[in-house]
Amino acid sequence: MRPESGCPVCDRVQDVIRTRIESAVPRTNNSCEFENITHSADAILVKCPVCGEFVVTDQDDLNLRSPSSRSQSNFTHLSALLREQSIRPLPRFWLQYVMAPYGPLNRTDLAPIDLNELLARWPRTVPERIDRTLCNLARLSPTGGHELSIENADTALAFASSSGEVQYTIEALRDLEFLKSYDQSTKGFGVFVTPEGWAHFEMLTKGSNSPENPVFVAMWFGGTEEKSNMDEAFQQAIQPAIEQAGYRATRVDLSEHNDWIMDKVLGDIRTAPFVVADFTGNRNGVYFEAGFARGLGIRVIH
Repeated sequence: MRPESGCPVCDRVQDVIRTRIESAVPRTNNSCEFENITHSADAILVKCPVCGEFVVTDQDDLNLRSPSSRSQSNFTHLSALLREQSIRPLPRFWLQYVMAPYGPLNRTDLAPIDLNELLARWPRTVPERIDRTLCNLARLSPTGGHELSIENADTALAFASSSGEVQYTIEALRDLEFLKSYDQSTKGFGVFVTPEGWAHFEMLTKGSNSPENPVFVAMWFGGTEEKSNMDEAFQQAIQPAIEQAGYRATRVDLSEHNDWIMDKVLGDIRTAPFVVADFTGNRNGVYFEAGFARGLGIRVIH
């Protein structure tokens, strides 16, 4: 992989740095064996000013650059989601074109995910994109009053498809009084997060509302006859217990998405701090989801 070839996601050449993962990501005790990941290719840590930091293999680098891949997947969305993960205090993504050949990754400092699973995390509504942009800006601010320079062309930072959408999002955050400008030009904005913005960020990222702590609940949805009983079990017992512990409970049938449902399920499990599995009804899907989590080393509460 040559630095001049550019980022495999945004295809940016300038300032892209790739380093062999063995030296770029420090090894931790007894957790950094790579033989079950690839057979002949090396793992690469990509540091991109647009997409942030993520890991790919040489083969996946080739797959991501192929015309068929770029025509089938929204790489603008991929870039924004990778950037968000780099900004958040979470493990960097091990981005895989297809998850199956590599098996589980025995590391605690990387989160394996494939293209479809990652794309399933895209914010679907304008309010969600505005909120997640605010979260990006707050996390990039080490102190209150820290000044940030935002380019109109930085679509990944604002989950945008164009420079016009970046401007709209920043102006919306200013109208909501979550941001205040100290400078504006034809190229972008100079802003800082206001006290109101910090309060909204706190609400979005703490306790039961935290997007940092999405606990995955694997359970039967109940069918026609038992749905009310299963909903009651979730709403009256499982969800309150998770939220009292300071996390947010997520159940795949309660979130809006238009992706293949297993991409959503597997992606949510991979990023969960733990999984709660309710085996009522002895549903095969729940056993599969619990076993999948256990195989990744994620704690499962039965």
